[in-house]
Amino acid sequence: MKLWKKGILLGAAMMLAAGMMAGCGGEKKAAASSANKNVLKVATNATYVPFEFKTKDGSDYTGYEIDVVRAVAKEMGKDVEFRNIAFDGLIPSLQSKEVDMTASGMTATRERAQKILFAAPFYETKLAVVTRADSNIHSVDDMTNGQEIAVQVGTTAAYYAQDKGMHTRNFDHSSDIVMELKAGGAVAGILDKPAADYFVATDGKDQFRVVDVPDSKVQYFAFGFNKDNKELQQQVNKAIADLKQKGTLNELHEKWFKQPLPDMPATAEEALGI
Repeated sequence: MKLWKKGILLGAAMMLAAGMMAGCGGEKKAAASSANKNVLKVATNATYVPFEFKTKDGSDYTGYEIDVVRAVAKEMGKDVEFRNIAFDGLIPSLQSKEVDMTASGMTATRERAQKILFAAPFYETKLAVVTRADSNIHSVDDMTNGQEIAVQVGTTAAYYAQDKGMHTRNFDHSSDIVMELKAGGAVAGILDKPAADYFVATDGKDQFRVVDVPDSKVQYFAFGFNKDNKELQQQVNKAIADLKQKGTLNELHEKWFKQPLPDMPATAEEALGI
């Protein structure tokens, strides 16, 4: 066989091999892409005891909301990938489609519902004040005389304090509020009631107390989604409904709060009246 014919045959063989390799690579990429569709990317701010926080060794996430996310994902046949980010970065992460869902003690509000979608509520809450056991704060009225009140940026507690004309110190994480109270840098902090109750019953026992916020209306925590991702919202709503019916959500609620899951609206739209 002439040299030029050998060259043609060799070139053809190399092209065929390259095509097969590319085909294999394409299959691997397609498989990876398919696998990624089975992963629920969830943004959280893991500083909010008892809803989402890191284990003592820092190797994993734990908390009531973390448990609910994992139960929902299992019901949907998906794996979960958590991403720990600042609370005020949660909605932007949805809008930029960096994540599929947020799970970070976020209260469903009409204002937020203009930017994102919410799933069916999974927790009922209201605001509460934490202050030292020997402080002179016994009502919200005692917090409007210029004393520094610790709040978390972007939360309903921060908006409440602003509406009341309180002098606030703003923090990125609820755990920072607790640390500030311990250090005496603020006379009080405003948290969601379950977080306040949990702190006073555990780490802050006998040192701090909870002050009720009578005009704090009942609100709901819910997972968030991009406005374009109504399909995922509906899938999560169905998973939540199924978990309620099976009793799984009630078991998780009793595990963390020692009381049964209350009746809640079936959708965020019902909860918000929209």
